[in-house]
Amino acid sequence: MLQEIRDALNGTYERRARNNAVAGLTAGLVIGALAGLLFAPKSGKETRADIREGAKIGAEKVKETAHHLGDIAKEKVELAKEKVSEVKEHIKTGKRAAAAAADAAEEVVEEAAEETKAT
Repeated sequence: MLQEIRDALNGTYERRARNNAVAGLTAGLVIGALAGLLFAPKSGKETRADIREGAKIGAEKVKETAHHLGDIAKEKVELAKEKVSEVKEHIKTGKRAAAAAADAAEEVVEEAAEETKAT
């Protein structure tokens, strides 16, 4: 009993509990993986083919998404260029540059937020 009190005071009890939990989790993972391999309904060759096909589909989706995001980025760059031109025009006509820039930035942010919600 005295040993248990000492262990509780110096943290040994908690370390042992953590180590036991990790060991139990590891053993469970190993047993689960072995059971999965033993009772799998498909052969290894079929499973590898399924994984390969899933990876191809995933890669295609990533490419499509990247292309779509690239198009959106190009549109936003063009929009920003237009807004900069508007700000320059406002500067020429005498409107305060800070107000014009703030208006243009707000429009770009709003449109980007709407586009992000749509995707």
